[in-house]
Amino acid sequence: MQLWYQEETGNGFTGIMGRIPFFGAMAFALAIVVGSATAAEVELLDLPGEIDIVSIKGEITEGDSGRFYDLVKERDRITVILQSPGGLVKEALQIGAEIRIKNFATMVASDGECFSACGLIWVSGARRYMSPDSKIGFHAAYREENGEYKESGVANAEIGSFLTHLGLRIEAIRYFTVAGSDEFLLLTPERARSLGIDVYEQNGTELTTPEQAPTVDVYADRFVSYGILRSRCAGYLQMDADVVERAHMDAIKTGQAIAGNDAWVDIWTAMLEEAKAEINTKGPLLVCIKTEAHLRSQGQPSGIHGPSYACSKATTPSELAMCDDESIWAKDRAMNSIYFWIRDNVEPELRKRILGVQRIWLTDRNGCGANKECLNSVYDQRLQELKTIVIQRFR
Repeated sequence: MQLWYQEETGNGFTGIMGRIPFFGAMAFALAIVVGSATAAEVELLDLPGEIDIVSIKGEITEGDSGRFYDLVKERDRITVILQSPGGLVKEALQIGAEIRIKNFATMVASDGECFSACGLIWVSGARRYMSPDSKIGFHAAYREENGEYKESGVANAEIGSFLTHLGLRIEAIRYFTVAGSDEFLLLTPERARSLGIDVYEQNGTELTTPEQAPTVDVYADRFVSYGILRSRCAGYLQMDADVVERAHMDAIKTGQAIAGNDAWVDIWTAMLEEAKAEINTKGPLLVCIKTEAHLRSQGQPSGIHGPSYACSKATTPSELAMCDDESIWAKDRAMNSIYFWIRDNVEPELRKRILGVQRIWLTDRNGCGANKECLNSVYDQRLQELKTIVIQRFR
């Protein structure tokens, strides 16, 4: 008895290379073929360029994972092109695991067909390429018994575990295994993004990257991040509230448009719970600094346009260096807000001790001169110390 994850797709397969625009008219010269008459064709294509191209074409059968491993084990940069009706689950999962371990890319070309077990290989790619008319389909794993096809709970559990290790969320896993053995669900670029699967979409000569068309998870992350800035960080960071509000609303609108309202709420709610737990563990001060840096690393506005002082009035090497380093701006603003709150609200004896330590710290900071690594380090250390001070105003 064998476990299958496949779909009948008609007679034979059409060619691949003519429908991959960025390969142009290059031919399959000197292909190294590994396989047999009944196994999938696993080929290393001898093409110009720094990235090797491996083609897997045909039904995935016993031994194909070993043949794939033998072909790629000495190679580091590979794009795997897929054209297959599916086949054995365990072979596909082993191929997929090798692809993910070695950070290979996967591709289903324009008009290419990749069903069932083949789709598990495609989704394993560290970079997943597809076109709007690529046919990538999924259904539940099944086994054949006495001429009848029955769903295999064991195989589907293995698929779910594998997809979880790839970092896919439960909605994607359900999509891959919900259809019956006599049907399948097709995955479009838009549907992939709504399930949290980032793709490189090849449309003719145009390539849309995951950065240009993020998944709904990215927008949910932004929504939660901006929510934290609005609700917990204004007192610390003194951001431009209008900038944060606009970005917050943009994340909501785009996320809802991609996933639909119900799915959108489920996604960001889970992320919000994680954010709340982090605030409880690390404290709002450090989470605010981290959140601002996270948004900035994605090229998103955080409403912070400089340090706590006017850079036009900067005179010391440290002040000038800080004006040139966005990574310090939020930290300096938080430090400045805490300093003035302590000065104006803490009882005299405690205030004197805290501000005395702060003046020593300021001397250390200025001692960094224009060394930005040193400046970041002294800010991080001091903020870590100050996180234990409960400041009612910033709650």
